Amino acid sequence: MIVASKLVKIIEKNADIIADRWADDVTTLPYTRSYWNVPRELLHERAASVANRLGYYVGRRLPKERLASFYRRLGMTRREEGYQVEEVVMALMLLKRHIWLFVLQEGFLTSNLELYQALELNNRVVLYFDRAIYYVAQAWGEADDKEEA
Repeated sequence: MIVASKLVKIIEKNADIIADRWADDVTTLPYTRSYWNVPRELLHERAASVANRLGYYVGRRLPKERLASFYRRLGMTRREEGYQVEEVVMALMLLKRHIWLFVLQEGFLTSNLELYQALELNNRVVLYFDRAIYYVAQAWGEADDKEEA
């Protein structure tokens, strides 16, 4: 999967561009109002850290427990900070989208084989973000249940 690792390196190298594009969206879209007043530098740092570590996340078998722990903590932190769960979910979906759009828009794929390998990478990225969203929502729901009890 040479193309996939090449794409991961390109994504990691261009994490700042992806983070800027993501920050543009989360600070203006009506689906992410909780993000509108967050300092842009902080938003950029959050998104760039994910893109910078993409190879670690999707290139290796990240144990589900570590992924679950990280995103459960993230969900609880965002909840405590006053974000809405649907906005955190949308922010994660937007980051996933901007990673893939970057690959497509920059014209790195020139053959059918490269496109196929990029789709395999995309499937891994989608699975990663789907799990992240699940764990954020799971932790949020558990906190809601505790508050109601």
